[in-house]
Amino acid sequence: AQNVSHASQGRMSSNLTEVSTDALMAEIARRLECQQKPEQRLILIGPPGCGKGTQAPIIQRNTCACHLSTGDMLRAAVKAQTPNGVRAKHAMESGALVSDDIVVGIIEEAIKAPECRNGF
Repeated sequence: AQNVSHASQGRMSSNLTEVSTDALMAEIARRLECQQKPEQRLILIGPPGCGKGTQAPIIQRNTCACHLSTGDMLRAAVKAQTPNGVRAKHAMESGALVSDDIVVGIIEEAIKAPECRNGF
């Protein structure tokens, strides 16, 4: 089954039988609209708790760009035991910061995803 984004809720469903026809049509309309938007790249920088995670979904909906959170991506890479994830886990377990080359490698993999076509 194909994934369908519930744009208003920010969730994905892997079973189309769980998605109402109205929600499916709204998602199709959203995706068609997104194809007309220009590519954008935006970086939110700030300390923990300043609102980056609150603002990102709003910006994502308005720009059709994908939301990349380096912290989330690092945790996912470690969990999936990707080559960069294994390197990141080793750094974290030793108390070191994860190096820029590892973070950049994880970001490079993520921006190749189709949902990042309009920017990130």
